[in-house]
Order: sequence, then structure tokens, then C-alpha cells
Amino acid sequence: MAKVTPRRRVALDRPEEMLTLAQRLLEPVKPYAKWLGVGAAVLVVALGAWAIHARMQASREAKASEALTLVAPKVSLAAPDAAAVKDLDRFLQEYAGTRAAREAQLMRANLLYGLGRYGEAARAYESLLDGRDPGWDTLVTESLSYCYEGMGNYKKAAEVLKPVAEQASGPLKGEVTQHLALLYDKAREPKEAAVYWRQLLDQSQDAALASFFQEKLAAAEAQGKK
Repeated sequence: MAKVTPRRRVALDRPEEMLTLAQRLLEPVKPYAKWLGVGAAVLVVALGAWAIHARMQASREAKASEALTLVAPKVSLAAPDAAAVKDLDRFLQEYAGTRAAREAQLMRANLLYGLGRYGEAARAYESLLDGRDPGWDTLVTESLSYCYEGMGNYKKAAEVLKPVAEQASGPLKGEVTQHLALLYDKAREPKEAAVYWRQLLDQSQDAALASFFQEKLAAAEAQGKK
């Protein structure tokens, strides 16, 4: 049995004094009691609404993923089909805002490029650049550059690809830098091309490639002097 302390004994012997003390403590809060109750009710409703929304969103995400598995086999870059673009359009209309929709948007952009619809593909890739994932943005930006190259706008293609070349590392850097140099060659910008041919020459450890880069550099520098 718990020991009755002097303070507890007073509380037991004189309950009316404890009640009066509690009333005095609550007195300042009384004018706000109604609003506190309303606030608590609003909070409960908000939490309930959030929980319902979260469950609905999770269900929608699951349905979107399942639906994409049915559409994806129809998308072939080896044999691009315009009908598959319409299938992806319907999917995106129904499941806009889901994670699967982002993947479907990339599929659609790739498919448009494969069909030679470079202007539409460029707009599709541009809509995918959101700054959230540097790796994703690099992939999309490189694809966007190919769209401008397909349209024959080599200078624009080079301008789009330039930041990718500057940020890339490892084997990817060499590949992108060479592509960038070739784009400037096609754009008839020999001075810009020479900058990247020289970078490739300085970094090359392959004698055959070094000879090729030296030849391209000499040609670009000669063109730049004219």
C-alpha cells in the first residue's frame, strides 16, 4: 500500500481547497477554451484527412506501377511505333503526378526521338528537367542535345551538351567531350572545337586515338585561322 505523505493527506482531508486551486489555475484559459476545442477538432480532422490521402496516394502509385508494366512492352526503340506514344499519352493523363508517370514521360521522349519527331522529343525532355537528381538531369540533358542534333541545329546541341561535358568524369567525360568537339565541327565553330580536341589530346593515353585527336585539332586550328 502506497505511503500517504503529508501533502497527499492535506489533499485528501481538504478536497474543496484543491478544487478551488484548480479552478484558479484554469481561470485564465476559460476565455479561450472554445477556440482550443475548435483547434483540437480541426487538428484531428486534418490528421484524418492526411491519413486518408496518404492511403489513396499509395493505392494510386501501386495501380500506376501495375499499369505501366502493361504499357512498357509496347515501347520499343528498335522498332518505334506511333501507337505506343498514344498509349503513353493515355497513361500519363490517367496517372499524372505518380512516380511511374515520370518513367513513362522518359519512355515517351525516347520513343518520339526514335520516331524522328525531334521537336516533340526536345519539348518532352525539357519537361523532365527538374533539378532534383543531378544524374537524371545529366541523362535527360544529353538526350536533349541529341534532339537538337537531329534537327540539324548543331550549335544549340553543343551549347546544351557543354555543361554535361564539364561536369562528367571518368569514361563518360571522354565520350561526351568527343561528341561536343564533333558538334562544334558540324556547327562550323572551329575555335570552339579546337578547345575540346586539345582536351582530348592532352588526356589521351592511346597512341591511335592521340593521333586522331591531333589530326582533328590541327584541322580545327587551321579552319579557325581562316
